[in-house]
Amino acid sequence: MKKLLSALFLVVLLATSAFAAWPEKTINIYVTHSAGGDTDYMARQLAAGLEKVLGVSVVCTNVTGANGATCMTQYKDGDKDGYTFIATNTAALNGNEATGMVDFGYSAFEPVSVYGIQSGENIVVPAASPYKNLKELIDASIAKPGQIKLGISTGGGVYIMACVLTNIGKAQFNIIDNGDAANRLTALLGGAIDATSLPYSTAADYIEKGQLRSLCTVLSKAPTLIPNQPSASAVIPELKMDTEYALLAPKGTPAELVKAMNDAVLKVCGAPEWKEMVNKFSFQDPFYFDVEGTLKNLKEQRELFQSFEPFL
Repeated sequence: MKKLLSALFLVVLLATSAFAAWPEKTINIYVTHSAGGDTDYMARQLAAGLEKVLGVSVVCTNVTGANGATCMTQYKDGDKDGYTFIATNTAALNGNEATGMVDFGYSAFEPVSVYGIQSGENIVVPAASPYKNLKELIDASIAKPGQIKLGISTGGGVYIMACVLTNIGKAQFNIIDNGDAANRLTALLGGAIDATSLPYSTAADYIEKGQLRSLCTVLSKAPTLIPNQPSASAVIPELKMDTEYALLAPKGTPAELVKAMNDAVLKVCGAPEWKEMVNKFSFQDPFYFDVEGTLKNLKEQRELFQSFEPFL
């Protein structure tokens, strides 16, 4: 018995020592969406902050496709040594599951942290568009069935939004899959579509320059720094959706390493320069959780997205 206890103690000691030495090499963060979008931007800001906190290189690599499903499928069972992480958003994580694009959700990973909240998906049109609000856009689609082209990305939050607009709002758009936010922005500016949904942070410069018009936000609560935006839920009460930024680890990553990374994320998100960044980019105040809070938040987000299932 004494030999057994000694052996177990040695195993625990060695494991603890290994975790204490973490990190010793480059950390890889695989980003589910393409460069130029808000998910990519937030992941790279987090990586830069983590490099300062952890003292090692943190490299972001974009693995795109299927609204984040390609990346999440590829890395959910990846290396579990604390050097592989996935940066995504909750609309993709929960939306892909709700729509049946994938058969897994957040529980297929070891969630590390929710580390930010989006400026909000906004339904936007070109500034020259005749539509001044969401009701006008919906009414026009009903008057001209199939003629107004609405750009979406299949599987996630924007797809769900289109389903709610159609099945509850009775809109009759010509729905076109243009891919993620960066691609939808290009399609809208180029005239390939008439309307789409974009994170306000992605559209903000174009709105300020008079190229685009925001009709409403679909956030449950308008961003901290722009609280007076019209709300989609004022027209369709069910159309409320928050998109948050999440860092995940492959399933089976030791809890000690998940907590160590979460501790580092909390240090990044608690710094004054992080607040300055999210105020400017997301028009929000810092929004982040420890591991327990992250799990609770992701459960709530999943339940919200599952509630959309009757409309899909």
